[in-house]
Amino acid sequence: MNLSFSLFRPPMGRRLRRGAGPAFTLIELLVSVTFLVILMLVVSQVIGIVQRSWVRANSRVSQFREARQAFDTLTRSLSQATLNNYWDNEFDTLGSDAAGQTISLAKDYFRQSELQFICGPTSKVVPGAAGNAQNYPGHAVFFQAPLGIASLVATLSSGSSTSQPVNTENMVNLLCGRGYFVEWGTDASFRPAFLEQLNNAVPVRSRLRLMEYSPTAEKNRIYDTSLRPITAHSMEWYQDVLNSEVQSSQETAQTRAFTRPIAENIIALVISPQVEVTGNTGVAPYIIAPQYIYDSTLKINPGASPLNASQQGTQHLLPPLLKVSMIALDERSGEFLAREENSQMRAQLLTAIAGKLQNAASLNEELDGVQGKPGTLVQLLLDQKLNYRVFSTTIALKQARWSF
Repeated sequence: MNLSFSLFRPPMGRRLRRGAGPAFTLIELLVSVTFLVILMLVVSQVIGIVQRSWVRANSRVSQFREARQAFDTLTRSLSQATLNNYWDNEFDTLGSDAAGQTISLAKDYFRQSELQFICGPTSKVVPGAAGNAQNYPGHAVFFQAPLGIASLVATLSSGSSTSQPVNTENMVNLLCGRGYFVEWGTDASFRPAFLEQLNNAVPVRSRLRLMEYSPTAEKNRIYDTSLRPITAHSMEWYQDVLNSEVQSSQETAQTRAFTRPIAENIIALVISPQVEVTGNTGVAPYIIAPQYIYDSTLKINPGASPLNASQQGTQHLLPPLLKVSMIALDERSGEFLAREENSQMRAQLLTAIAGKLQNAASLNEELDGVQGKPGTLVQLLLDQKLNYRVFSTTIALKQARWSF
């Protein structure tokens, strides 16, 4: 009996206490803590990745929303471009009658317009941009459209000393000039006035911006008699696009600026006038503007070949189609590009962009890419790790009304 009892007696030093849990050695605790630290590191890393992805996505959504709105505004305005062209008579002078009046004989018709549509590289189209091409990457376009923009300025009514606002409710079809281009510059001229009172607490922002030139119908200089007739590459009616009347914080209803930014971080605007080539595979769509330059006052644009036997060619005609593309950066990329320490890189990038968009035959290779590779222009942005988005569409101009 005593022997049986001794077999179930716990050895000395290993007595079990009622209700006591399992014990852990120091090695087990160290291993557990190590696994816990590794798990926390993994979790924190995942949280950091998710946070950065959310910040990038939020930045892209907010920035590209502004770019999308600007792109829609640009394409909507372009779709309304017009030349109001008409047919006029060409006369042969036969002599004079007894009263001394000239006797003429109508011999032919020719197309005529007092308006102009012009697009191309900004350094070649905008007066004053040629000497600083790197600050004006991409293309510019200027045209006339029935946009109904008028000055909302109080005027004195007839026989009265009281001023009354101009009634523009029924003037929705007023003809106005309009233009778009990309410019690198600061916001010093159009930042809010109260920032000037903060002793430079908010620094001046330098950005690439899509600029809109929008003079009112009253200031439509296309009908200025001193500019008649419009000659080849006539740019007089929008010559103030850079030199004066740029938006400022001091402007009023009487001094509304004609040039103002409508979107930031737009690195390039590309406009390619094209023709419809369905069923005519031997013709390139960009044949009317192989160097992107299209001037409705010219019979043949630079680098183009005659499309038919017409002596006027494409003079006083709108291009049937416009392929419009716009490259936008997100805010982080725009801020990175604007840093002072990146000025040399920025200058090289903008110079390279301005140098590429010169040949319409290379548009797909430069922008869209070939054989699964990104375009050479887009590759410039990827090399600098800049986040971007390309907006692109083809606009059919309703007022073109021509074929070849």
